[in-house]
Amino acid sequence: MNLKKNILFLLLGSILLCMFSCAKEDEFESPTLVLSENSIAFDKGVNERTISVTTNQGNWIASSPQEGDWLSLVQDANVLKVKVTENTMGTERTGYVIVNANGATTKIEVRQSAADVTLDVVPTAIYLPQTGGEKTVDVTTNAAVYDVTPSEEVSWLKIIKSEEEIKLVVERNDTYQQREVKLYAKSGSVIREIVVSQAGIQRYIVPINPGAPQDVHKIMEYELGRGSYLREYQAAMPAYGLEEMYTFITPSPIFTLIQYCSSDGITPSQIITVGDGSKAIAAVKDKAFDKFLTDNGYVRSNSESDREYTNEQELLTLKVYISEKESNEGVNLTFTPIIKQVGDYKTFNALPYYPLELLQKSNVKVADVEAYEKNAGSKEEERTMNEYKNTEVSQLQYTLKDNTDPMAAYGRIHVFYTTDKDGKTPDNLGSVQIGALIFKNTSLGVWKYGTKWIVTKELRKKLGEEGFSFLRSSGNNHFFARERDHLVIDVTCVLDNNQPVLALLYNFDATVSGAGSKAVKAQERMEQKFVAAKKALKF
Repeated sequence: MNLKKNILFLLLGSILLCMFSCAKEDEFESPTLVLSENSIAFDKGVNERTISVTTNQGNWIASSPQEGDWLSLVQDANVLKVKVTENTMGTERTGYVIVNANGATTKIEVRQSAADVTLDVVPTAIYLPQTGGEKTVDVTTNAAVYDVTPSEEVSWLKIIKSEEEIKLVVERNDTYQQREVKLYAKSGSVIREIVVSQAGIQRYIVPINPGAPQDVHKIMEYELGRGSYLREYQAAMPAYGLEEMYTFITPSPIFTLIQYCSSDGITPSQIITVGDGSKAIAAVKDKAFDKFLTDNGYVRSNSESDREYTNEQELLTLKVYISEKESNEGVNLTFTPIIKQVGDYKTFNALPYYPLELLQKSNVKVADVEAYEKNAGSKEEERTMNEYKNTEVSQLQYTLKDNTDPMAAYGRIHVFYTTDKDGKTPDNLGSVQIGALIFKNTSLGVWKYGTKWIVTKELRKKLGEEGFSFLRSSGNNHFFARERDHLVIDVTCVLDNNQPVLALLYNFDATVSGAGSKAVKAQERMEQKFVAAKKALKF
């Protein structure tokens, strides 16, 4: 009896347990998750996208491996905001977001466009010495990779590319020819050109134009790049007549020294290349020298000299000084920078001259000059007496007879030798020391550069055709000399009634030609004489 009751009790319990279990199973609901988007794409800029999240679960969570890097997530109720920072790289960014709702998961693919590719290389011109060596080009790019290819395959250059630089290694160049190759750094559609040059054995050398104002970094990069080294630096000391100078020892076996000079450290004055001994003399007399100059853009600029050249591209003039004196044999190559002219100017059809039959002639005195001007129909405008001896005429100024030619002079001035303040009487007392012609149109000979007046390239050419060589400049005074008759012309600008006019001053001086310290001293004395005469002009 009891056994039957127990069995009945167990059977009843099992039925109830089964009924209870079925009721619980009917109450459970599987988690669901639906997103409004499963793939999103951004452009390269800062941006965000909103995705709707639909789920039967009470909460959900979103995460991404890129979160905290360039991607961030914000959950707000049933909305997921996906934000991206600006993509500054030249490659596309990809990632994903996982949304999980109590076991139900969905993946969102995320892509962001690449930024425009940037690629910079510094420097873009590499100079390597004849002895060989290595240089490095710095590379800056936002791309993952870049390529470097040469314009042609060359055996003398080794290219080692790394992430942020290109190392260039060259072998020794035992030829007399400079060699060059172009490299192209490329990333995407961006290409940068690098020119690699290596000097050969440099029998002859030319300088670089140091610019105006003088660029010391440009000088140093050029000279060190071709294998020179700085031997000495001298600061400018105008009070002592000393210029700023950078002196280099060059790789040339003949022209072993080069100096870049500037009177004030700003404006370049000249560049001197020095070759000592008979070897240097033979080198510049060799036809190979002319070919070298021609190959480097230098052309002859003086009709009466085979030792003067102009390079219009580099804006440099060259004068070759040769000394064949025993124990002082050698060559100086003197380069003078030309300031680049703005525009073209018409100059004289024929170079005008002060009447040379009056200039520095011992038998031509004041009375002869007066007679000359009277016969020419000129009008005396100003007569100046010597302040140290008032019986002596120091200057006569004339207005010339009317002339419709716009290139003709309108004034002529005669400056005479006179007794000086110490009572010293010159040998040519009463003769014309300096003659001058005055022109209303300044552009016939000079153009204005800032506060300076510079000789036009057209007048320079005309002077060269007449056999004149450039000597030196001092302020607005520019001196040219002709070797065959020692005539010196100072091209300058003066004021007439506060209007600038062109003045050409003429003088004979045999001491200013040639090379060496004596010629330089003579040029300085000549300069002082002309400047004093210019100040005395009664305008």
